[in-house]
Amino acid sequence: RNRVTAGARSVVCQETELRGEISIGTVIHPQCRIIAENGPIYIGKNNIIEENPFDVYFLLLTLLIDVEGSRIGNNNIVEARSRIKGSSAIGNHCVIGAACTTESNETIPDLTVIYGSQSKRRTQNEPLPTQATLHARHLDYLREVLPKYNHLKKLEAN
Repeated sequence: RNRVTAGARSVVCQETELRGEISIGTVIHPQCRIIAENGPIYIGKNNIIEENPFDVYFLLLTLLIDVEGSRIGNNNIVEARSRIKGSSAIGNHCVIGAACTTESNETIPDLTVIYGSQSKRRTQNEPLPTQATLHARHLDYLREVLPKYNHLKKLEAN
């Protein structure tokens, strides 16, 4: 059963494939796929999820015990062609670089950057004020421009 809810400032393009129970508080480019097969997905506020093809598959296997679902925290950037696999959980202020992949069922701590062809990891000490300002401006730009050039999904408000 599909049940998708979105926050007031969310922007979700019509071409996005959403399946399962998903709560969105973010900007999702066209051509993204977010699939919650056996558990809900929570995507926090002020994330930027870039486009094509991006797969978020949270497959909760029947062999796993005490898995309550997965989440993507706040203020993250998930770049084009990256994948979040299994029931991975992403903290706050993270960057999943272009074409990078998480391990299945991985917990990515706050302030982690995944980068490069081998999906290496590094951790920042704190979010820099200039990064936060740039991220906020990028979100404002996307919230203004995406609706001008894409049809938006009409989603249930949460």
